[in-house]
Amino acid sequence: MPLTGKTGFNMDMPAAWILNAEVPRTMQYGACSCWASGCGEMDVFEVLNSGNTKAISAWHGLNSKGDSNWFQRPTDKTMKAAVFLDGSSSSVHIVVLPDSTNFGTSLTDAQVTAFINSVQNPALNIKVSLP
Repeated sequence: MPLTGKTGFNMDMPAAWILNAEVPRTMQYGACSCWASGCGEMDVFEVLNSGNTKAISAWHGLNSKGDSNWFQRPTDKTMKAAVFLDGSSSSVHIVVLPDSTNFGTSLTDAQVTAFINSVQNPALNIKVSLP
């Protein structure tokens, strides 16, 4: 998320989204809005205006979730994060990880729990309850 110094419409605004497969099928940015139709959009991280150093996480859809919480965007380096989707609690944990973190080909439940619980700064362990 380093600053690019670029300004103007959609410049220097890093974002990582997870979109429902229905979005490309219905031209979400054409005639259909996934926010209104309910297929949804998960903003893992999003900077909302050029050069802003704050990033947010939110769920957009019929039952939008999110709040004014934000984390300080790392402007001097890249960032490594993991998204853990928990079907049993209908929630998502977004965890910012040390750059040295490496994943194998699979993770056990215990490893996932350890990643979620290892975060020293609670602002970097973002839990979004899904509808």
